Amino acid sequence: MATPAVIQKRQELMNFIEVELAPEPAVQAVIGIGSIASGLARADSDIDAIVFLDPWDAYIIPAEFIWRPADRTFHSIFSSEPGLEEGIQFDFQRFDFPRWVDPSFEWPEGYCSELSLGWIAFDRTGKAADLIAARTTYTDAVRISRLDEALTWLDQHLADDRPQVRWDSLGPLIAHDRLQAAYGYLVQALFAYNRRWRPWRNREMSFLLALPWLPGDFSNRVLTALSISAPDETGYLKRVDGLRSLFQDLANRLVADGLYGDDLIHEAFIRSHAE
Repeated sequence: MATPAVIQKRQELMNFIEVELAPEPAVQAVIGIGSIASGLARADSDIDAIVFLDPWDAYIIPAEFIWRPADRTFHSIFSSEPGLEEGIQFDFQRFDFPRWVDPSFEWPEGYCSELSLGWIAFDRTGKAADLIAARTTYTDAVRISRLDEALTWLDQHLADDRPQVRWDSLGPLIAHDRLQAAYGYLVQALFAYNRRWRPWRNREMSFLLALPWLPGDFSNRVLTALSISAPDETGYLKRVDGLRSLFQDLANRLVADGLYGDDLIHEAFIRSHAE
């Protein structure tokens, strides 16, 4: 359920669109992203949105600004002039709509994440909604491809005595970096299993913790996988154990769901390397 702050922010965006954007023929769609889409907006949150333009024109609307509804004036976000307490801060990403419609243009995954979860505030012709639905569908092929890749590399980083060999032969810095790589593939696998696009890295943990399925007690266990409890071999091996435990829970889930057979690493490797 949307909070009062989210409802207020969405209404402010709708009001701005009605007054400033809808009269501009080039504005094709406005998609609310970030906190107004996720339902986590606070009273002091700015309003993030993607604006699709055709033709693209940077002068139609600024990228980041404060808008004062009383007199419909635009102001810099760095302005300290009086009277802006009632202003609303917007952060827009302005995109060339024909480029995003072009099938040959590969959408960056961070935008797939934002748009798949976005709130469509304005869609002049309905084309934007159809386009987003089509281009952000998480297909079976995408899911299994990303799972195969992640499982193969998790095995490479965590199986058998490989972590110990890396500690002994490569030293602490590189050995921990390899564990960080393993964590990255674990995250890739969890997003793929849940059919969610991976968001921008600076917001990843918030989205990760909100996934429908995670290994039990994930928020506590992942701290062990991410952090170094001691700058020695003991601390390193504790990270290894934490990552292996989470990886095993994921593997058990994949087998239980019938996505993989009992030898899931072999299956993932063969399929990902098939010509």
